[in-house]
Amino acid sequence: MKALKIIIFIFSAVTLLFSCNTNAAGGRQISGRETAGTAIVNLPLLLGEDYDLFTDYYWGVSDGRSIEDPSISTYDWIGDMTPRVIFRKLEIPAGSVMYQERLRNEQFSLVYQTDDATKLYQLEDSFSSNVYEIIIDTEIDPGNTHLILGLNGYLYSGQLRAGGQTNINYPLTGIWGRLPNLTEYRQVDYSGCLYYMEIDKDIPFWAVRSGAYLLRQTGENTFETVTSFPDGSLKLDVISEWQILLRPLFSPPAGEKGLTGLLSLYRSSVKISEIDWDEYLF
Repeated sequence: MKALKIIIFIFSAVTLLFSCNTNAAGGRQISGRETAGTAIVNLPLLLGEDYDLFTDYYWGVSDGRSIEDPSISTYDWIGDMTPRVIFRKLEIPAGSVMYQERLRNEQFSLVYQTDDATKLYQLEDSFSSNVYEIIIDTEIDPGNTHLILGLNGYLYSGQLRAGGQTNINYPLTGIWGRLPNLTEYRQVDYSGCLYYMEIDKDIPFWAVRSGAYLLRQTGENTFETVTSFPDGSLKLDVISEWQILLRPLFSPPAGEKGLTGLLSLYRSSVKISEIDWDEYLF
């Protein structure tokens, strides 16, 4: 009799677990961190105007190495330690010139110029979407080229060209500043890119940089970053409505440490537009 009660208890617990993880929309059983390869995703139905799986939600970042190797002891990030990925639609004027900007070797940003060469536009991220007044001057200091950025009528920064290949048609291209605070701008081809993503903070122990990345779809459920810097190369596999795998496609530069193992993105349960910031904790 005791054995029978144990069997009934186990059966009830398993049934309850699966019923709680059922997707009300389609009846498919899902969880916040599904195993890779368990779901078939129809992306065209999930990336539309009224509903967009990417841009409607925040995505948390977790150590995904155990998906491929269960013997690995993974890191767990909680609370404010947890990096977050934010997807945004790429909307810039046709004919713009896009630059990938790298601060030191730490962070990527995306900026662009239109026909107005006096303006430099920053793509929106969690902190800003600034419009800079830009001057590239060779006259105020003969023998040197100055990059001067203004913001809201005030001097934002001034840097000397420090190297890099110059291009008479794209004078912003190159390295500016002084060690250790060097900024480099490289042109990047954004054709065919409908989205970009932001990693909002450094991922502990990983060589993946924080900042903004252009995304281009390369397969049915696969995206890759479009980058002019080797260590900006990442691949995203959309596994389900709740999980995306993020795989670095580079090795750490010489002299640098950091993991390049698999990362797993898991979707928040509440739409960004529905978050009550006074009560909701991601």
